[in-house]
Amino acid sequence: MDHDLSTEDRRVSVRIGFPADCRYRGGNATLGPHGTHLWITDGRIGHGELKLTHGIPLRDVTSVDVKQREFGGTDAEVLYAPAAGYNGFLAGGGRPATRPKIQTDITVRTRDGQTAVWEVDNRDADWVRERLGPALAQARIPYYDDLPPALRTE
Repeated sequence: MDHDLSTEDRRVSVRIGFPADCRYRGGNATLGPHGTHLWITDGRIGHGELKLTHGIPLRDVTSVDVKQREFGGTDAEVLYAPAAGYNGFLAGGGRPATRPKIQTDITVRTRDGQTAVWEVDNRDADWVRERLGPALAQARIPYYDDLPPALRTE
């Protein structure tokens, strides 16, 4: 797969950060152990608070994986008595049901076998793919799930 970037490709810019909470969790020696936000700009992908400060060339990226997961929350089977006071608990001893939290993991795989990982809180995989899609398409970087099984590496 050839990843030479034209001038037009370098103008594509993506930032996943505020208002979304996006954290870099490590996995790539060049990018370091942690950071904030995900940036794709000037033919590079990486992290930084107000701008890209730690990046690797897009030509080194072989694929990007976007996976959503849910955790936490409570069952909807909560006891409720309309005339009882709330006071932090519902009558009958239960707490109000809460929705599970959504987190989407972005895994960037590189030619040298490293995997850089970002976590995006409260955003689903479709939201993340929508933002990354145009920049990845212009750089001709496939989503991991779109690769034939023989080309997928763990």
